[in-house]
Amino acid sequence: MNTRNLTQEERYELVLECRRSGLTDYQWLEEHGIRRSTFYKWIHNFREQGYPDIPGPMRQHTPHKPQTQEVVRVDLVPDTGQSIPAAKPAAAAEPVMEIISGQTVIRLTNAVDPGLLRTLLAGLGGVL
Repeated sequence: MNTRNLTQEERYELVLECRRSGLTDYQWLEEHGIRRSTFYKWIHNFREQGYPDIPGPMRQHTPHKPQTQEVVRVDLVPDTGQSIPAAKPAAAAEPVMEIISGQTVIRLTNAVDPGLLRTLLAGLGGVL
């Protein structure tokens, strides 16, 4: 990212966005193509000028990057007349994934039958 032509307000907004992102400064700066030295110089200048409430950096205790979650668009296809077998009730299993489309909610657990999941994903267009 070319940061030379940014206004002071734009720089301040980027600092706040980084610090509120839930990522470490390093991770956020890598994703946005901003040099760390530039970013920390901005923070230093903002603090000298009395800018309010610059949040502290996110501390990460693991040496590797966390996985980021991606949003994938799902297009529903018309009903082909195939029936999907009902899932076997899981004993107090918490859903680990939800697919929501309009008023329809599909909740899946780790105990989902692989055949059912395959059929469901094929019905949703095979998104993976």
